[in-house]
Amino acid sequence: MGEERHYSFFQNRACEYFPCHKGADPARFNCLFCYCPLYMLGPDCGGNFRYTEKGIKDCTGCLIPHLPENYGQITGRFSEIAARMQGGGSPCVKTEKKNRIVLLACTERGFDTMRRAASALAERYPETEILQTGRSAHVPGCEEGPGLPALTARWFREADALIFFAAAGIAVRCIAPFVRDKFRDPAVLSADEGGRFVISLLSGHAGGANRLCLALSEALGAQPVITTATDGRGLFAVDVFAAEKGLAISDRETAKQISARMLAGEQPGIYAEDPEVLRGYGTGFTVTRDRSAADIILSFRKRPKDKEKALYLIPRNVTLGIGCRKGISREEIGEAVQQILDKTGVFRQAVCGVASVDRKKEEEGLLSFAREWALPVRFYTAEELMALPGTFTASEFVRRITGVDCVCERSAVMLALDTAAEQAAALLAKKESLGGVTAALAFIEPEFGGAAALR
Repeated sequence: MGEERHYSFFQNRACEYFPCHKGADPARFNCLFCYCPLYMLGPDCGGNFRYTEKGIKDCTGCLIPHLPENYGQITGRFSEIAARMQGGGSPCVKTEKKNRIVLLACTERGFDTMRRAASALAERYPETEILQTGRSAHVPGCEEGPGLPALTARWFREADALIFFAAAGIAVRCIAPFVRDKFRDPAVLSADEGGRFVISLLSGHAGGANRLCLALSEALGAQPVITTATDGRGLFAVDVFAAEKGLAISDRETAKQISARMLAGEQPGIYAEDPEVLRGYGTGFTVTRDRSAADIILSFRKRPKDKEKALYLIPRNVTLGIGCRKGISREEIGEAVQQILDKTGVFRQAVCGVASVDRKKEEEGLLSFAREWALPVRFYTAEELMALPGTFTASEFVRRITGVDCVCERSAVMLALDTAAEQAAALLAKKESLGGVTAALAFIEPEFGGAAALR
């Protein structure tokens, strides 16, 4: 190792397991990533791994994190890891990700019912990938391969829903090692092998298991079993509404408290510019036109007169435009962005993308900021930005340097327009400067509200 790379290489030769992988070269074995950061990426880690029969990911055959030349390969995927930990993705930015439902069975009758279900689900959800898997000694072609525990480990983080055509107890034991929380876990259902009952087991609201349970039950002619309290009483469920509308929830604990109040008979007030958006989502609430009196507010920003403990359901429809000097750091950009968010009251969860002029596409500080915030980044040519109609905070000096009279404002609006499709988009906050950074915000008017609801 060269002296300039000491930061990326470390050995603990006193470790009783050193080197802990068979066939490794002790002289080049890197202990820096003893616990591989890529482990949590599951089957997408890119390493040489296998899943044991008990569903444990076995990486003893992989040397990727232990070779000194792979330091960049590991650190280069930190933004992907951060996105997974945050639930990943920005719904207001177009994505090619396809929804996936994985069906699992372990008996001959279970396979028969699984095939019926797969056909019905494919017809009902034509844009969704439907996968069938499992192992049974009595099903031709499925006698070998991993069992349900290993298949669960393979698909739990990669599927939007898992449906077990087996006893509920089997499903519970399979998913137990992987359950985290209802905002991150996939929907999990269990149907008996004969297709008489379909049970919503996990992520009934946020993950959509309850909706899927009803759809599958209808297709199979089965009895749906849904045990969530708000569904049982027909009450408004915050997490269901947020999931179906693509909204972020400002505070989970506040959401739980409001749900508990509803179950106790209280009726919280909800502020929405268009109350029709709430139709069909249960009862147990009142619609208020007075935002300051609302317990639940549909908006991407906090306003001074809002209740102190209001719950916000946040559309991800704010775009960020950045201009910066060469060599700017990630921290400096982050500080400038946080300043404009604080000043405008816009929630960080509302930001769905960042844009700038294309001469900044190699600016590491900007790219690093986008990775840290898990935001997709888009670059536009000076000609594209200058062709954008509108009134912007122009600077002749900036135009001479970059070819654009106001990089941040034009970039923010351009990205909002590109993302908005048929919706309206406009500048939300004009240029703010801090150090060598300029930042501006634009917003996309959501389908369920008007601009007045968001300002």
